[in-house]
Amino acid sequence: MPPSAWWAMADEKPLNVIIIGGSLAGLMHGVMLKRHGHNVRILDRSLTSARTDQAAGMGTGPQGREFFEQHDLFGEPYCFACPGFQFLDKDANIKRTLNLPLNLTSWNVLYYRLRANFDAYESEFCPNPPSASETDGSTVYDLAKRATNVAYADNLVTVEFEDLIGGGEGSVHADLVIAADGSNSSVRNCLLPSTQPTYSGYVAWRGTVPESEASQETRQFFDKRFNAFTMKRGYIVGYAMPGPDASLNSGDRLLNYVWYFNCPSSSSDFKENMTDIDGRTHRNTLPAGKMRPDIWSKHKAHAAQVLTAPFLELVNKTSEPFISTVNDCTATQASFFDGRLLLVGEALTLLRPHTGMSFNHAAVSCLLLKKVLTGEIDMVQWEREVLQYRERTMLLAIVVGSYFQFGIFGPSFLLGVIKLGFAIFRQQMEKLSWRLQSRL
Repeated sequence: MPPSAWWAMADEKPLNVIIIGGSLAGLMHGVMLKRHGHNVRILDRSLTSARTDQAAGMGTGPQGREFFEQHDLFGEPYCFACPGFQFLDKDANIKRTLNLPLNLTSWNVLYYRLRANFDAYESEFCPNPPSASETDGSTVYDLAKRATNVAYADNLVTVEFEDLIGGGEGSVHADLVIAADGSNSSVRNCLLPSTQPTYSGYVAWRGTVPESEASQETRQFFDKRFNAFTMKRGYIVGYAMPGPDASLNSGDRLLNYVWYFNCPSSSSDFKENMTDIDGRTHRNTLPAGKMRPDIWSKHKAHAAQVLTAPFLELVNKTSEPFISTVNDCTATQASFFDGRLLLVGEALTLLRPHTGMSFNHAAVSCLLLKKVLTGEIDMVQWEREVLQYRERTMLLAIVVGSYFQFGIFGPSFLLGVIKLGFAIFRQQMEKLSWRLQSRL
């Protein structure tokens, strides 16, 4: 059956959909499919629906906002408007500003808002989740299920999984499978085993401070704008995000920062920084609460030498810092099994965080999939547009990160600009060619 043909049948009967991975990308697609009357079961490897504080601020992006406008029935504000950037010098003077409106929120707020819309999950973030409508499909959020294999036969995708609580194995058949199981995707590993995350050469030191604990001077810097400060071997950004109870009110929020720091994987610093208080060396993230006191003391001493005052205060007042490596990973295709299995979010592409577009990246594929279901585009066009957006966004993130770390004369920045410009030109030529072919 051609990739586009079976989608035309989605209007005739509800699809049985399996989503592998119940984080933001998986939930977003689940909410959209549910709203269109399809039956959705999410398989997630987590043992509980509650999530510990990710201490991660996020932007929604234009397509992320569009998704919420179309599918969020909770109704309460989930983000606050930021007018743009301001760049500080070492003396905490504002060197320049850039008016670029952003909507800032946090991982936790997005997760619990999406859960409320998906399966009416109650939390302190969404204590009164919206009820399902008569036209909604059924939903199941199935915990402790780790996908181990996928196969395709007789127009159905089979997902094999391991039960992490009860033990044993199981399998389920679906009309459509969406793999949203993150940068270390087990599904992508089955389909494209050679596609693995690679280290970019730098890490992100992260932390949050309750806004109420910061000085009035520092609070004024972070009250409205996204702040940035550059230094040798890295740069740091910071902004306000919703508080632990999802409050958007000034004084109740968290001040969040991300300090990008060049650190080759072969260096002794890398191994020391990623080794926790128990002696375990982490590959991707050293969790909050696990950093060795001597490493944090050394980092704070370095911060005192290089950071401007508002950021230095945040670093000094951080109680549970953590470190994440910045990695690259990109799959060569997004659609498999005649369009019945799709890679989305970080299972498809791991974007560097400099542009804050990971949530928007997932929203793009979700909104385009909606167009497939409504007959506006087919699966071939879905994959084409998803991969084009992925390429532009991935290259832009590399350019932004290179600019702040190495300046406009850095070789990685110049190469990145050339690659981005060529990609945009090539994509425009491809679109022109596709339009001409469609008229023939």
